[in-house]
This record gives sequence, C-alpha cells and structure tokens, in this order.
Amino acid sequence: MIMRIRVIAAGLVVGTLALTGCMPGTTSAGTDRSVKKTESNGHSETPAKGVPAAEEDDGGKGDVKIDSCAVDDAMSWPAAKLTITNHSAKKSNYLITVEFVDSKGTRLGTGAAAENDLAPKQKAKATAQGVEKVDGKISCKVASVTRYASP
Repeated sequence: MIMRIRVIAAGLVVGTLALTGCMPGTTSAGTDRSVKKTESNGHSETPAKGVPAAEEDDGGKGDVKIDSCAVDDAMSWPAAKLTITNHSAKKSNYLITVEFVDSKGTRLGTGAAAENDLAPKQKAKATAQGVEKVDGKISCKVASVTRYASP
C-alpha cells in the first residue's frame, strides 16, 4: 500500500510539472530559454564586469523561505512548507528543490514544489513533499530554485 502511494505521489509531482509548463530551459515549441539556476552550493553565476555584487540576481533562491519542516506522523514522509515571494520585476514561474537532512547532515531525500504565474511582489504558499520514509528529526534546506519569466 505504501509503495503504491509513493508511486502515485511521484507521478503526481512529475505530471503536475509537465502539465503546468514547469520545464526549465524549454518553451512549448522546444526552443531554449535563458534560465539562471542557483545550485545547492549557494554559488550563482559570476556577475558581468561593472555590476556590483549587491545587484546580482540570485536566480530566485532568495525568493523562497522555509516556514516549517516536519515528518508526517502517519506516512513518515518529510515535508517543507514554503513561502515564495516574487522579488523580480516580471511575472515568474518557480521550480524548487528542497533536501531533507538528518542531524549529521546526511541527505535523507528531496522534495519538489512548483508555482506558476506569480506576479511581482506577490506571495504564494507551497509544499515540497518527500516520498521516502524518514525516521527521527530532520532539517530542510532549499537546494535549488529555478525562476523564469512567465510567457
């Protein structure tokens, strides 16, 4: 039963991303879009010469705040409740990966969340849900954020 629920949950995440158009790097015609992604190491692309570091775009990572991080009592699946605030000047789509780690820093799994058509300064609530069974206390960390302008 639990395995069946995991497969369904994973399918829902993949299906939702495919249906909502959250496929970074492509348009519906399959052409490339410029996407800036912040990797899990926290480093983003080097700013152009003459651009002060304070004005550098963080690729959306600063737009995501973790509100809570917990393991569900019934299913033992980890989840992070998120608040996404669009700090860009354009309506944007977001694809977020959160990693779940134990007290020693060992990754126990990941979860994904997506939000589309978020207007500038608009906030949205989302949940990054893991589908692997986890025991004990966990921490949540935003591993990556892909933000790109809505079509």
